[in-house]
Amino acid sequence: MKRILITLTALLIATAAYTQKNMHISPLFDGKGKWSLKFSATHIEGKSLRPYELTLFKSLTTSDYRLYSEIESIIESDSKDAIDKECGYINGKLYYGFYQFKPIDGKYRYIFYRNSSLRENEPNEVTIVYIEGYPTLARLKEMFR
Repeated sequence: MKRILITLTALLIATAAYTQKNMHISPLFDGKGKWSLKFSATHIEGKSLRPYELTLFKSLTTSDYRLYSEIESIIESDSKDAIDKECGYINGKLYYGFYQFKPIDGKYRYIFYRNSSLRENEPNEVTIVYIEGYPTLARLKEMFR
């Protein structure tokens, strides 16, 4: 019985790691290499997400303007695999993006991006959010209005 529990736990961890690992944003969330100590990070899993039908919530925020272009490129790379997306640009730069990816194990995956430094009256920062869960993009927008 103990072996079965250990095997199931390992499979769950491997599946959770895989879902984000096959995306270009993975190094940002790993916090290693050149990305370490460059972001304020949030990581939420478990009971607190159940009311939203989510299983994972990760966010990163940085005000290091030297990273903005590279982060935008990473987001644009992942956006090519999105099954649904909504984007807005200011002066040719990506201001916001909502991207929905093919479900894995019945869970949708999302990236939300916003570069608020492109507007005068907003903070000089870039925010990236990675979410996994069961609601559609339309349902998420409804929940977080």
